[in-house]
Amino acid sequence: MKKTLLFAFAIAFILLNHSCDKGTQGRKSMLPNITGAAGEVVVVMNSSVIKDSIAQTLKTILEEEFPMIPQSEPLFEAVLIPSSGFSDIFRSHRNIVIIEVDDNFKEAKITTKRDVWASPQTVLNITGPTYPAIEKMVEKEKDRLIQLLEQAERDRIVQNAKKFEAEGIRKFLEKNFGISVYFPKGYNLILDTTNFAWITYETPSTSQGIFVYEYPYTETNTFTTDYLIEQRNSFIHKFVPGPTQNSYMSTETIIPPVLTPFMYKGRYFGQLRGLWTVIGHPMGGPFISLTTIDEANNRVVTVEGYVFAPRLNKRNYVRQVEALLLTIELPDTEEKE
Repeated sequence: MKKTLLFAFAIAFILLNHSCDKGTQGRKSMLPNITGAAGEVVVVMNSSVIKDSIAQTLKTILEEEFPMIPQSEPLFEAVLIPSSGFSDIFRSHRNIVIIEVDDNFKEAKITTKRDVWASPQTVLNITGPTYPAIEKMVEKEKDRLIQLLEQAERDRIVQNAKKFEAEGIRKFLEKNFGISVYFPKGYNLILDTTNFAWITYETPSTSQGIFVYEYPYTETNTFTTDYLIEQRNSFIHKFVPGPTQNSYMSTETIIPPVLTPFMYKGRYFGQLRGLWTVIGHPMGGPFISLTTIDEANNRVVTVEGYVFAPRLNKRNYVRQVEALLLTIELPDTEEKE
């Protein structure tokens, strides 16, 4: 009997320590796993307004077109559920937005909760005194609403990359490029030159790749679209051949890439979103790059992700490589934070 109890306790301890770190950002959790596909959002509201303007406003915001991919795809798929139908089958969903109106709420606002009914889950409570007040606030705060949901999706990808990390790639980048980036298992280093590395994840129907490259910081106009494209093309023309003789990757110019400056981890980055093509062969897809200046070493560093997924939707694949890029750390990141 004693041995049986000891065995039972041992099993419980193993389960507790190996299956309870699935919460948001790796926090301990005994909740069930989330359900729902990546990019889905369950929106819960009173059935009396589920066909009114507030519902349409939320749906329009959530289903705005995802930027810079070849075919039209929404940022998120919104699934509207009446409050009376918000059963257990929906409570475990990965992304939930709950609309609640009550006279006790003095103003409309968005509150974020994590791992309420499942993990790693994000629940956004949007509360207010009236539906018009909530609708007005949502229109004003739509960028924040999208950012919260985007961050939730990225966090899950990064959590998976750290938990199931591909062996050796991050250490290689630390040694050869002085940066840290996380990659999940399945990614492999396929090209290593002095200042350019190519890391890919290949399946029979898709290809997701990461480029890392660096060059001296000599131009004051580094953060311009033309300059970044010029540098990008100089590397990929040389190191990224196409599948046929004399073919090579290049930047699509029919739809010009878009450069967005932003601060991240206390560091200035230029984010370039665009489309890539192959000169001499009918291939193409979306890419996103992050460029920053490493002032301590007088160099420019770029990490870039691309997707090749013919005949498939590409939004989720782009989100995956973007999330990996955003794990980037340079030696002075902690000091800047």
